[in-house]
Amino acid sequence: MKKFGEFILKYKIVLIILIIVFTVISFRYVPRLQLDDDETTWFSSDDPILIAYNELQDTFIGSDFVIVAYESTDILSEPEITYLAFLTEKLENVPHVTDVSSLTTVEDIVGTEEGMEIKPLIEKTPATEAEFSSLQKRIDLNPFYRGNLISNDAGTIGIVLEVDLAEEDEKSTSELSRETASSLREILHGESEKTGRTYYLGGSIITDAEIDEMMEKDISLFFPLAMVLTALVLLVLFRNITSIIFPILTVFLALTWTLAFKGMVNSPITPVSTTLFALITIIGIADSVHLISHYRIELPLKKDKKKALLEAYQRAGKPCLFTSITTSIGFGSLIISDIPAIRSLGFFAGFGIMSAFILSMILVPLGLLLTKSKPKTVEPIERKGNSSGLFAWIGAFNLKHPKSILITGLLVVIIMGVGITRIRVEPSMLEYLKKKTLLRQDAEFLDERLSGISSIEVVIHGDEESLKEPAVLKDIESLQELVESHPNIPVSYSIVTFVKLINRALHSDNPDYYRIPETREAVAQSLLLYEMSGGSELEDYATLNYDTFRVSMRTRQMKQEERRKLIEDIAAFAEQNLGQFKVDITGFDHLVHKVTERITVTQIQSLGLAFLVILVLMFMMLGLRGGLLSMVPNIFPIVIVLGLMGYAGFHLNIATAIIASIAIGIVVDDTIHYFTHFKHEFQEAGERKAAMLNALHKVGPALCFTSLILVLGYIIFLLSETRILMDFGILSSIAVITALVGDLFIGSTLLVKFNVFRK
Repeated sequence: MKKFGEFILKYKIVLIILIIVFTVISFRYVPRLQLDDDETTWFSSDDPILIAYNELQDTFIGSDFVIVAYESTDILSEPEITYLAFLTEKLENVPHVTDVSSLTTVEDIVGTEEGMEIKPLIEKTPATEAEFSSLQKRIDLNPFYRGNLISNDAGTIGIVLEVDLAEEDEKSTSELSRETASSLREILHGESEKTGRTYYLGGSIITDAEIDEMMEKDISLFFPLAMVLTALVLLVLFRNITSIIFPILTVFLALTWTLAFKGMVNSPITPVSTTLFALITIIGIADSVHLISHYRIELPLKKDKKKALLEAYQRAGKPCLFTSITTSIGFGSLIISDIPAIRSLGFFAGFGIMSAFILSMILVPLGLLLTKSKPKTVEPIERKGNSSGLFAWIGAFNLKHPKSILITGLLVVIIMGVGITRIRVEPSMLEYLKKKTLLRQDAEFLDERLSGISSIEVVIHGDEESLKEPAVLKDIESLQELVESHPNIPVSYSIVTFVKLINRALHSDNPDYYRIPETREAVAQSLLLYEMSGGSELEDYATLNYDTFRVSMRTRQMKQEERRKLIEDIAAFAEQNLGQFKVDITGFDHLVHKVTERITVTQIQSLGLAFLVILVLMFMMLGLRGGLLSMVPNIFPIVIVLGLMGYAGFHLNIATAIIASIAIGIVVDDTIHYFTHFKHEFQEAGERKAAMLNALHKVGPALCFTSLILVLGYIIFLLSETRILMDFGILSSIAVITALVGDLFIGSTLLVKFNVFRK
């Protein structure tokens, strides 16, 4: 790496110009970045799961919905009905809303002497006890009302908004979601100010929009706070303005280049990629710390800045290169994930970290050369040989208790390894959020009082002749009965619901006729009469030519195992009873199920790939025996973190799924620096104990300070609006701390005990 340093110093002007050019170009593309948290965040455009979901939305406009709810003590009184009608009409003006359903607008299928009539459920406010009783009866008789538009205890009103977010030329789906959610929040805030009511909102559109807002808050917090904390640590470590400005400048430019690259290829900011702002800052600074530390060691000895820098390149350049590569590999292993958001994070984090390495190797040394004030030529702590220091104590402890250290490490690994078997997948998307967040509180209220905010959808494709057969409709009815037996499926709707309502109306509202007609002709006649009577709501569940039906199952939040079993039961039923048709299982809850499944696969595949590639690199750098030995202290923090997830109840989710593969890329950094210095000291001293003590003294402080920067950076995530990023911060901090402990104690002890390097 000395020649690399000579090259940089020789062509410094050209390199600075290139950096300026790249940065100027980058500033053109950063504004193109967009926040995004729709279905394309989690599924590729050609993924069959997403294709089926998009076909559902294209075929049935009402498949995207938002629920607005509020509590009332006397829902069917004249003032309350008048207010509900007013609010319903007002919500019709919300952007991208195609229809609004409430008790004041929904149609009612009523039997008459001539046959049946389609009319509003509430034509006028009930004035007498008989009218009031009749309205309550009509509500109870129709499954579309109870639990959907009014709670079972009649204490909560629900309003369902059908939304069409067809992408426009200049706006993405996420932007349209934000427009809808923002308009709704504004209207309901105004109503709350006037009436004193509390309103509750739910639905995938609201979730997407709210998470976008959380991302904006996280971004505005993570980056500046990471910069400030990093600068403070550098100030404490070096007490020199140059040693603060230029490292900060490198990570700022690395982040700018990374964001520009994302903007250039139209890769949006997602909930996962918000971590880039802090990750590149705290990880990218490590190379600068090691380079400056070695420069400060060599300057008093060389008495010349250039010679000191070249020696720093020689001693720190190669370890910094390999640590940047291994960290990038840890992130890069995520590109094998089937989840675009995780795949994108892996690629761009790797790009940012390598950019930070290149920039630190150029800008930091040039900054040290150009500064007029020299660093103090006092021998730094790394060169002191007295035995009273922390690292002398660690070295003495390692020499005195090698067996205790290794046995303790082994026992910890065994105990925490058992905890890995207890890791469970995140039970619901709501638990991605902190309990105090409005989005989670609203969703929990709607789950408890109404029929939930999500759905599983079954779409049945056939032809008009076959789908109108009573036998087929009875199979669909059986499917609905099957899913409604599940505690988290309060209700389901389909064409069958309409057919039974129509049949009952045609028989003078006799409850005994709330069933499917016996012949295909009777079914066809019922549907025709419905259309002729002006009915329009059936189009949400059947196409105009009746060749495609939709069964919509409203879902409450549930555990992944429950959701998996439910979907398996639906698939098995469809295969056994509807095998002659093309059946798609989709819906937002089905998307959640598939993402959750892929999270587990990502954890296993990415960790395996990262481990193997990093092991090969360690072989290349440290030899076969050194490479194998170096992985032992790195297994230690990974097992501890995963075991802690199992014991402490940290669920596997979109953020924690990437912990292991990222952690192995990060924690191996300290190992590379320590093992490289041990190898150098051993080749000079020819004795392993002395090599261990010298390596601890020379590189130990830098390892501790870079670890401190990483821990402080990860702690920033505790301030996130989302619980998954908070968990990510906690677990990553623990990984860094235990990795440092593993290298200083376990790694040091192993290097003394086993002869892995030649003199």
